[in-house]
Amino acid sequence: MERKLYKHRREFLELAGVGLLSALAIHKAEGAEIRGVQFKALDKNTQIDIGRKGKEVIEKAYRRGHEYEKKHGGCCRCTVAALYDAIEFIPKNEDVFRAACCLDGGATPTGMQNCGAFTGSGIIIGYLCGTGPFGYTSLAHKLIHEVYEGFKETYETVLCKDVRDKGKGNCPEIVARATRWTAEAILRQFTNYSKEVIEK
Repeated sequence: MERKLYKHRREFLELAGVGLLSALAIHKAEGAEIRGVQFKALDKNTQIDIGRKGKEVIEKAYRRGHEYEKKHGGCCRCTVAALYDAIEFIPKNEDVFRAACCLDGGATPTGMQNCGAFTGSGIIIGYLCGTGPFGYTSLAHKLIHEVYEGFKETYETVLCKDVRDKGKGNCPEIVARATRWTAEAILRQFTNYSKEVIEK
Protein backbone atom coordinates (compact mmCIF):
# COMPACT_ATOMS: atom_id res chain seq x y z
CA MET A 1 0.00 0.00 0.00
CA GLU A 2 2.81 2.40 0.93
CA ARG A 3 4.60 1.67 -2.31
CA LYS A 4 1.46 2.19 -4.42
CA LEU A 5 0.77 5.52 -2.72
CA TYR A 6 4.36 6.62 -3.37
CA LYS A 7 4.02 5.63 -7.03
CA HIS A 8 0.91 7.74 -7.47
CA ARG A 9 2.48 10.70 -5.66
CA ARG A 10 5.56 10.43 -7.86
CA GLU A 11 3.40 10.29 -10.99
CA PHE A 12 1.48 13.32 -9.76
CA LEU A 13 4.69 15.26 -9.11
CA GLU A 14 6.06 14.29 -12.52
CA LEU A 15 2.88 15.48 -14.19
CA ALA A 16 2.87 18.67 -12.13
CA GLY A 17 6.48 19.30 -13.16
CA VAL A 18 5.61 18.86 -16.83
CA GLY A 19 2.65 21.23 -16.40
CA LEU A 20 4.84 23.81 -14.66
CA LEU A 21 7.46 23.63 -17.40
CA SER A 22 4.75 24.02 -20.05
CA ALA A 23 3.29 27.01 -18.24
CA LEU A 24 6.73 28.62 -17.98
CA ALA A 25 7.40 28.01 -21.67
CA ILE A 26 4.07 29.56 -22.63
CA HIS A 27 4.70 32.55 -20.34
CA LYS A 28 8.17 33.03 -21.77
CA ALA A 29 6.95 32.89 -25.37
CA GLU A 30 4.18 35.48 -24.80
CA GLY A 31 2.43 34.12 -27.86
CA ALA A 32 1.87 31.04 -29.95
CA GLU A 33 4.80 28.93 -30.99
CA ILE A 34 4.34 27.62 -34.50
CA ARG A 35 6.89 25.12 -35.85
CA GLY A 36 9.48 26.33 -33.35
CA VAL A 37 9.04 30.00 -34.32
CA GLN A 38 7.76 32.37 -31.68
CA PHE A 39 4.70 34.35 -32.77
CA LYS A 40 3.38 37.34 -30.91
CA ALA A 41 0.25 39.09 -32.13
CA LEU A 42 0.93 42.16 -34.22
CA ASP A 43 0.04 45.59 -32.86
CA LYS A 44 -0.56 49.05 -34.32
CA ASN A 45 3.18 49.80 -34.28
CA THR A 46 4.19 46.67 -36.21
CA GLN A 47 5.78 47.41 -39.58
CA ILE A 48 7.01 44.64 -41.87
CA ASP A 49 9.06 45.41 -44.96
CA ILE A 50 7.72 43.36 -47.87
CA GLY A 51 9.63 45.29 -50.50
CA ARG A 52 7.48 46.12 -53.49
CA LYS A 53 5.49 42.88 -53.35
CA GLY A 54 2.19 44.30 -52.06
CA LYS A 55 0.27 44.09 -55.31
CA GLU A 56 1.64 40.61 -55.97
CA VAL A 57 0.56 39.41 -52.50
CA ILE A 58 -2.94 40.83 -52.94
CA GLU A 59 -3.36 39.26 -56.36
CA LYS A 60 -2.12 35.92 -55.02
CA ALA A 61 -4.72 36.10 -52.23
CA TYR A 62 -7.41 36.76 -54.84
CA ARG A 63 -6.29 33.90 -57.11
CA ARG A 64 -5.93 31.36 -54.30
CA GLY A 65 -9.31 32.28 -52.83
CA HIS A 66 -10.93 31.70 -56.21
CA GLU A 67 -9.05 28.44 -56.85
CA TYR A 68 -9.68 26.93 -53.40
CA GLU A 69 -13.39 27.72 -53.32
CA LYS A 70 -13.86 26.36 -56.85
CA LYS A 71 -11.94 23.18 -56.09
CA HIS A 72 -12.86 22.44 -52.45
CA GLY A 73 -15.86 24.56 -51.45
CA GLY A 74 -16.20 25.87 -47.92
CA CYS A 75 -15.86 29.64 -48.19
CA CYS A 76 -14.58 30.21 -44.66
CA ARG A 77 -11.73 27.70 -44.72
CA CYS A 78 -10.87 28.63 -48.32
CA THR A 79 -10.50 32.27 -47.24
CA VAL A 80 -8.24 31.23 -44.35
CA ALA A 81 -6.13 28.97 -46.60
CA ALA A 82 -5.78 31.62 -49.33
CA LEU A 83 -4.61 34.26 -46.85
CA TYR A 84 -2.14 31.78 -45.32
CA ASP A 85 -0.70 31.13 -48.77
CA ALA A 86 -0.52 34.73 -49.88
CA ILE A 87 0.76 36.53 -46.76
CA GLU A 88 4.02 35.01 -45.59
CA PHE A 89 4.05 36.60 -42.13
CA ILE A 90 0.80 34.92 -41.07
CA PRO A 91 1.96 31.85 -39.10
CA LYS A 92 0.46 28.64 -40.48
CA ASN A 93 -1.64 26.92 -37.82
CA GLU A 94 -3.72 23.87 -38.64
CA ASP A 95 -5.95 24.48 -35.61
CA VAL A 96 -7.04 27.86 -36.99
CA PHE A 97 -7.82 26.29 -40.37
CA ARG A 98 -9.75 23.48 -38.67
CA ALA A 99 -11.77 25.99 -36.63
CA ALA A 100 -13.05 27.50 -39.89
CA CYS A 101 -14.45 24.22 -41.26
CA CYS A 102 -18.07 24.61 -40.13
CA LEU A 103 -18.49 28.35 -40.70
CA ASP A 104 -19.25 28.38 -44.42
CA GLY A 105 -22.66 29.12 -45.92
CA GLY A 106 -23.62 31.35 -43.02
CA ALA A 107 -22.96 28.37 -40.68
CA THR A 108 -26.71 27.67 -40.64
CA PRO A 109 -29.10 25.68 -42.85
CA THR A 110 -30.81 28.95 -43.85
CA GLY A 111 -27.74 30.94 -44.98
CA MET A 112 -29.18 33.93 -43.13
CA GLN A 113 -26.02 34.64 -41.13
CA ASN A 114 -22.63 36.09 -42.06
CA CYS A 115 -20.98 34.98 -45.29
CA GLY A 116 -18.26 32.44 -44.51
CA ALA A 117 -15.69 34.42 -46.51
CA PHE A 118 -16.34 37.42 -44.24
CA THR A 119 -16.08 35.15 -41.19
CA GLY A 120 -12.82 33.62 -42.48
CA SER A 121 -11.43 37.13 -42.91
CA GLY A 122 -12.28 37.84 -39.29
CA ILE A 123 -10.63 34.62 -38.13
CA ILE A 124 -7.34 35.56 -39.81
CA ILE A 125 -7.47 39.17 -38.62
CA GLY A 126 -8.22 38.09 -35.05
CA TYR A 127 -5.48 35.48 -35.14
CA LEU A 128 -2.96 37.99 -36.49
CA CYS A 129 -3.64 40.97 -34.22
CA GLY A 130 -6.25 39.94 -31.65
CA THR A 131 -5.59 39.51 -27.96
CA GLY A 132 -5.79 36.74 -25.43
CA PRO A 133 -7.12 36.73 -22.85
CA PHE A 134 -9.27 39.86 -22.81
CA GLY A 135 -7.66 43.07 -23.96
CA TYR A 136 -7.32 45.64 -26.72
CA THR A 137 -9.43 44.75 -29.76
CA SER A 138 -9.74 48.09 -31.57
CA LEU A 139 -7.13 47.19 -34.19
CA ALA A 140 -8.80 43.90 -35.12
CA HIS A 141 -12.16 45.69 -35.33
CA LYS A 142 -10.65 48.41 -37.53
CA LEU A 143 -9.40 45.83 -40.03
CA ILE A 144 -12.57 43.72 -40.17
CA HIS A 145 -14.56 46.93 -40.68
CA GLU A 146 -12.38 47.66 -43.71
CA VAL A 147 -13.29 44.23 -45.10
CA TYR A 148 -16.93 44.95 -44.31
CA GLU A 149 -16.73 48.11 -46.43
CA GLY A 150 -15.71 45.99 -49.43
CA PHE A 151 -18.72 43.72 -48.89
CA LYS A 152 -21.04 46.68 -48.37
CA GLU A 153 -19.90 48.47 -51.52
CA THR A 154 -20.10 45.34 -53.68
CA TYR A 155 -22.94 43.30 -52.16
CA GLU A 156 -24.62 45.80 -49.78
CA THR A 157 -24.43 43.21 -46.98
CA VAL A 158 -22.38 40.45 -45.35
CA LEU A 159 -25.32 38.05 -44.96
CA CYS A 160 -24.61 34.82 -46.82
CA LYS A 161 -27.90 34.44 -48.66
CA ASP A 162 -27.96 38.06 -49.80
CA VAL A 163 -24.28 38.06 -50.79
CA ARG A 164 -24.89 34.94 -52.90
CA ASP A 165 -27.93 36.55 -54.52
CA LYS A 166 -26.03 39.75 -55.36
CA GLY A 167 -22.99 37.72 -56.46
CA LYS A 168 -25.19 35.50 -58.67
CA GLY A 169 -24.11 32.39 -56.78
CA ASN A 170 -20.48 32.80 -57.81
CA CYS A 171 -18.92 31.80 -54.48
CA PRO A 172 -15.36 31.47 -55.89
CA GLU A 173 -15.51 35.15 -56.90
CA ILE A 174 -16.98 36.15 -53.53
CA VAL A 175 -14.16 34.36 -51.68
CA ALA A 176 -11.57 35.84 -54.05
CA ARG A 177 -12.81 39.37 -53.38
CA ALA A 178 -12.95 38.80 -49.61
CA THR A 179 -9.37 37.55 -49.57
CA ARG A 180 -8.27 40.55 -51.66
CA TRP A 181 -9.99 43.03 -49.31
CA THR A 182 -8.51 41.29 -46.27
CA ALA A 183 -5.01 41.18 -47.72
CA GLU A 184 -5.25 44.88 -48.59
CA ALA A 185 -6.37 45.77 -45.05
CA ILE A 186 -3.60 43.69 -43.47
CA LEU A 187 -0.88 45.03 -45.76
CA ARG A 188 -1.98 48.65 -45.31
CA GLN A 189 -1.79 48.25 -41.55
CA PHE A 190 1.34 46.18 -41.03
CA THR A 191 3.61 46.72 -44.04
CA ASN A 192 5.08 49.37 -46.32
CA TYR A 193 2.36 48.62 -48.92
CA SER A 194 0.71 52.06 -48.56
CA LYS A 195 4.04 53.69 -49.40
CA GLU A 196 4.34 51.43 -52.46
CA VAL A 197 0.89 52.56 -53.65
CA ILE A 198 1.72 56.26 -53.16
CA GLU A 199 5.01 55.93 -55.05
CA LYS A 200 3.34 54.32 -58.10
